[in-house]
Amino acid sequence: MGAVILGISFLLIIYNLAKSLVSGDDAAANPWPYSTTAEWAVSSPPPMENFPGTPSYANGALEFLGSDEEPAMGTAAATDGGHATGHEEVHVDHASIWPFVIGLFSLVTVIGLSGLQLGSFPEGLEGLFYQATSVVGVVGLLGGISAMGYENFTAHEGGLGEAWPFEGVENTKMGMWVFLASDVVLFGAFIGAAIFLRVAYGWTQWNPVPHNPIPGLVNTYLLLTSSFSVILALVAAKKHSRKGVVASLVVTFMLGIGFLVNKGIEWLELYHEGIWLDDGVRESVYFLTTGLHMGHVIAGLLVTAYLIWRAWNGAYIDGNDEPLEYFGLYWHFVDIVWLFLFPLFYIV
Repeated sequence: MGAVILGISFLLIIYNLAKSLVSGDDAAANPWPYSTTAEWAVSSPPPMENFPGTPSYANGALEFLGSDEEPAMGTAAATDGGHATGHEEVHVDHASIWPFVIGLFSLVTVIGLSGLQLGSFPEGLEGLFYQATSVVGVVGLLGGISAMGYENFTAHEGGLGEAWPFEGVENTKMGMWVFLASDVVLFGAFIGAAIFLRVAYGWTQWNPVPHNPIPGLVNTYLLLTSSFSVILALVAAKKHSRKGVVASLVVTFMLGIGFLVNKGIEWLELYHEGIWLDDGVRESVYFLTTGLHMGHVIAGLLVTAYLIWRAWNGAYIDGNDEPLEYFGLYWHFVDIVWLFLFPLFYIV
């Protein structure tokens, strides 16, 4: 019923958009006579970089500041029907096609993986279609992410408002902390769902899916040791030791690979025992939650491989060791999450 209602609502929106394109008067850039917010101070569609300066409400009303932080010509009072007037400040062009490419190949990847049945692709021509689509999607997705990572990006520093308590935090580190906060919400939803389902199922009647907790314990030691080796890489960078950085990152990479191999063997044994994702609520919760964590480990290993290549070429030992620190924040977070997953799914 929900799908039907949503479908009808979308059809109404499409009808309204289609009719508006062919009939009716053109709307003004700013149809609201008492609007005071920045989104109505530009034309529709908005031009590149939107504003003639940096929007600021420091004096209680909207104004645009130039590079010298003086009010630019295009203030809220100097607009023409929502069209900002005055001299346009020159900005760096941040227009990029790669987010669109990533979204497109994400769709292609999902279409390809939708052909998986009981862990494998079906035989015949239809199976070949799904396999080829999966490969094209993954290759395109990795290529798009890599290309976007190599793009130059220039961000304006703040200073127009209160920065406490982040005035001493570099922008990239702040971005990493915000990302980790979003990941806390993601894993919190999965772990919370697991606890809720277990309580509803019956806490004492819920047996762990893995029969043996030893593989999970081994993986705990592997991840904790890998966190230590990341710290060693940062220490080696501060001592300007290229070999130390490379060796520590290689150890981190090998420990992460050991985690994946151990987890893969465990999953394979469960599969041969007839235990898989679609066997019940306990199995689906276990495989989905630990699989989400495994995906984070794989992403971390890809970053580690890149850091090894950069460190081999002499990076991070000339005082620019921030990338190692930011990667360490991510890797420590992944390890901390496992410290919650191990007792929840293997012991309790």
